[in-house]
Amino acid sequence: MLPASGFGAIVWSTMLGTDPPAWMGFLQVSILAALVLLAGASPRWRPLRGYFLALTALAAGYVVGDKVSGALTWEGWQARMFANTLIHAVISCGFLALSLVGSGLTRRDVYLVKGDMAAPSHLPRWVPHLPWSRLGPLLMVILAVGLAIQLFLTVHPDLHLAGRALLSLPAALAFAAINAAQEEFRYRAVLLARLGPAVGSTQALLVTSVMFGLDHWFGHPAGPSGVLLAGFAGYLWGKSMIETRGSAWAWLIHAFQDVVIYLLIAAAKG
Repeated sequence: MLPASGFGAIVWSTMLGTDPPAWMGFLQVSILAALVLLAGASPRWRPLRGYFLALTALAAGYVVGDKVSGALTWEGWQARMFANTLIHAVISCGFLALSLVGSGLTRRDVYLVKGDMAAPSHLPRWVPHLPWSRLGPLLMVILAVGLAIQLFLTVHPDLHLAGRALLSLPAALAFAAINAAQEEFRYRAVLLARLGPAVGSTQALLVTSVMFGLDHWFGHPAGPSGVLLAGFAGYLWGKSMIETRGSAWAWLIHAFQDVVIYLLIAAAKG
């Protein structure tokens, strides 16, 4: 998971204080491609081949996406946010979807269905075992509160601009719908389907949640607190996928958080 995540970029930028070099992306793809070959040659590693292939496709999508993004000029933070989301939706998700060709996995296998939105949840003993029809809306609010606190401490939105920020609600809803869908596909749907059968759903859930957290170091929420918050949220969204056998709750809860992010950044940017 680490070569496919932002781990290398985080280490480079924090230790050297500069942007990661362009060759780092190609190195990550090479490492992952080597793992695909290793899994194909080793019976012990063969169950992980599909997972390694998905990570290789994802890393290659990032390299191409970065090239496309770097070749274009975006004016304003809204344009950059939408552009990055659309680039990932088309290129990164496209590469990842191509890695599924010949896999035999169905839409249901990769959670591209609604699922049972009232399925029972399986949380620690000290947490009431609510059905997802009740837990889902509750998590929307709880995660949004934590996210808002983190954003107030990091991007410093101006409450005097709240009215102006609300005018961007249609754009926020559009951004949230697209971004949540492409991130759930990238970070959870395919990877859980590929890794779960090999190592078990619990391990797969932990691995994908760490990856989701690491990739938010430079995003929103950002920094160490952003990694922890995104990782925790990713764990819950992945758990909803596994327990409901679908993506509906993961997408809805994720999209709600993205609306909060967009509006608070709008209040911070003016």
